[in-house]
Amino acid sequence: MWSQEEFKTAVPLVVAVITGLFGAGVAVLTWKLTGRRERLKLRQEQQMQHYKSIEDLYTSLLEMVHEGIRYTEARLNYDEYYQSMSPLLSRAMLKAPEEVLEQLQLACDALSAWSSEYRQGLPRLVGNTGLAMVSTQDFPHQERARELRPLLNDELHKLNAKMKKDLDGRRKQLPT
Repeated sequence: MWSQEEFKTAVPLVVAVITGLFGAGVAVLTWKLTGRRERLKLRQEQQMQHYKSIEDLYTSLLEMVHEGIRYTEARLNYDEYYQSMSPLLSRAMLKAPEEVLEQLQLACDALSAWSSEYRQGLPRLVGNTGLAMVSTQDFPHQERARELRPLLNDELHKLNAKMKKDLDGRRKQLPT
């Protein structure tokens, strides 16, 4: 067996070895948990960025439709509007779910129908004089534009609702 002298020497040595192993185990465990926490945090940040990008996209799409209404009512040229619309619609086609895209198409169709009738119903400008001439041919278009405006508003409300529903679903999937 062990002598008392050997036992006195071995006990501190065993304590030192056990303490060292425990310290190494704690260091490895801390390193693993820290790496896991960092990966989880990175994933959460990526999911939040994706959510924000979809939210920004939806906001821009709604702004685009409302800007189309403003361009129509102000008799502005659509060239600039179409140029800004193209990249936005391309992003939507890549990121938005099918039900939002379908409703966006319905809203754009309603905007197109309304704006066409609205523009045709406007009094004709007389050169650069700032004067306009009202014609009886304008009245059917004005009436049709008044009929189409509530339909346009309805499609916009439906689009907004589908976007909110999609964002709510995405928000619920975000880690807390």
